[in-house]
Amino acid sequence: MKLSSRSLLLLSALTLLGLLLASLLLPSANMTAQTETPTTQGIYRGLSPVVQFDISPPLRDIPATEFNFRAGIEILDDRPTGLEGPLGPQDIDPLVQSVTGPNVIPTPIVSFDGPDNIFGVQPPDPNGDVGPNHVVVMSNLSFQVFDKTGNSLYGPVANNTLWAGFGGPCQTENAGDPVVLHDQFADRWILSQFTAAGPTYYNCVAISQTSDPTGAYYRYAVSTGTNFPDYPKYGVWWDAYYISTREFAGASFAGVGAYALNREDLINGDPNPTIISFLATPGGQMYNVGDGLLPADLDGDTLPPTNSPEYFMGSMDNGGGYGAPQDALTLWKFFADFDTPANSSFTLEHTIPISAYDTVFDPCGGSRSCIPQPGTTNKIDILSYRQRPIWRLAYRNFGSYETLVTNQSVEAAPGIAGNRWWEIRNPAGTPVIYQEGTYA
Repeated sequence: MKLSSRSLLLLSALTLLGLLLASLLLPSANMTAQTETPTTQGIYRGLSPVVQFDISPPLRDIPATEFNFRAGIEILDDRPTGLEGPLGPQDIDPLVQSVTGPNVIPTPIVSFDGPDNIFGVQPPDPNGDVGPNHVVVMSNLSFQVFDKTGNSLYGPVANNTLWAGFGGPCQTENAGDPVVLHDQFADRWILSQFTAAGPTYYNCVAISQTSDPTGAYYRYAVSTGTNFPDYPKYGVWWDAYYISTREFAGASFAGVGAYALNREDLINGDPNPTIISFLATPGGQMYNVGDGLLPADLDGDTLPPTNSPEYFMGSMDNGGGYGAPQDALTLWKFFADFDTPANSSFTLEHTIPISAYDTVFDPCGGSRSCIPQPGTTNKIDILSYRQRPIWRLAYRNFGSYETLVTNQSVEAAPGIAGNRWWEIRNPAGTPVIYQEGTYA
């Protein structure tokens, strides 16, 4: 892979912005109301233990961990559940854009490349975030810190460099699926990746002590027990940092894990933070959890209303392999009670009908990287082989209304890949699809 993490990050950001701008030209503000959902509860698993904690030296003083480069490797990532059945009817997408929207995105103030895919990993899983003074980019299996003019302040180094001297699998493994987020309300950085060797598994979570991502970190090894926490996704919320995982007990899919890490505890470096854990099992309705749920992540500078639950979102495809009865989005709510954790709940509250779509892109035949792009032989990963929306689930409080925005890879037309996007309003009450479209 020769595409840089930063290039892919910018491409994703510009594409999503372009989708929302193009939507102004589409008759897609359909205000689809939600359908009542029979109550589906996640199983309360009690408190997840932190088995190891310390405070790192300043990152800038930690020598780089040796890369141990291997070209073109595959990492343990995104397993199939093994519960997939035959595909259902394939629908015609009625929302494919009819015209190309105007190019109204302003010229970037500054543009620079992030690190290459140094380890040659497929998939590279690039992601990053921006703070007031820094840009931090992570991928499989390295990260780098920049200032906002593009000067490298640290790295690129192997991701597990951040856990040097910590001990245990967080230090010795460099397993991947990294996530970096900036908490704009605390001006702190959250960096993470999982472990994969077992038999006990961990989400390795590091919280910066200050606003400087090259400074010291509070480091945590959060145990998921004997369940492998595949495909971890994180969201910053007012009360907690929330994580979703696709959990496997050996070769068997156990369900979707949902974790609430007490935000105040982590910001203050509490060595024993309260971490509430649920498991949403597939039961007889695999389509309710699908291939993963996304926790909402805050945008803007206005917090959600007081005591708002965290939102998790999944998707259904009646043409997918889980026998979904309709094309829809699923909205789960996580009420975390850190005073009395057993009073917490994780519940599928709403199933929201959407316009017809197909998430399985037939020309790929179940493979990953199959979409050609100009100027390179590298192909794009379609990500349409799983029933789930794609990170992030962006939340924003506009004062007079709240909104959630996310997207999913789809087959826009036979042989044409696309991206379906949605804006959901009023998630706290009766959620509606305010607008949606397919960009292809």
